[in-house]
Amino acid sequence: MVRSYVTAFNEALSAVVSDAGGRLVGLGLVSLDDADRARTQMERLARTDGFAGIAIPPLLAGRSLDHGVLRHVLTAAAELDLAVLVHPMQLSRPKWSEHYLSNLIGNPVESATAVAALILGGVKERLPRLRICFVHGGGCAPWLLGRWSHGWRTRAEVRRHSTRPPQEVFGELFFDSVTHDPGPLGLLTAHASKGGVVCGSDYPFDMAQGDPVRFATDHGPDAGTLTANARAFLGL
Repeated sequence: MVRSYVTAFNEALSAVVSDAGGRLVGLGLVSLDDADRARTQMERLARTDGFAGIAIPPLLAGRSLDHGVLRHVLTAAAELDLAVLVHPMQLSRPKWSEHYLSNLIGNPVESATAVAALILGGVKERLPRLRICFVHGGGCAPWLLGRWSHGWRTRAEVRRHSTRPPQEVFGELFFDSVTHDPGPLGLLTAHASKGGVVCGSDYPFDMAQGDPVRFATDHGPDAGTLTANARAFLGL
């Protein structure tokens, strides 16, 4: 069922992109229950006009980007020159069962977990060509980067799988601008490289940024920089 859904989704997305006259680029899906199958699907996407990469969750079966199928998918993406967009799944937890906290707290925590796994797990170091973007401004990651860096300097288990400081690797990642407040976007822009922030919208979900381009350009990089960054992420 998962395989048929992925195929149907990618075929439908391909049709939408083909009808858009060059205005849209697609990020496809892959099956996450089998690393070999995922790679085959990614090879097919890499050969299909209009696709620039894939979208994946930050967590799978209780692990993140530094383990299992997700790590294999990132390795294949780097080898096939496919961009990777990481979007949280809004996992349900009893403590977040009310007030939409599964989204308001859960999503940012999921994203930050994935950023930390990518950096501290040494994944980005071993895949320097990987183009990966985290939505919602990277969730909690910009606020936690200083803490990660302190832990990396002071505790051996934090730096066991990585040789470069977290702040340095953070500057090689992409993040979108959907932070809903100027302060967080300013902090993200300060930590990310000049080429690391792209304009996001979160459309058509209820947490979408109301006027995404104006918000991004008023409180983050200028329009030309945002455009160049998006093209770099997508490999255009």
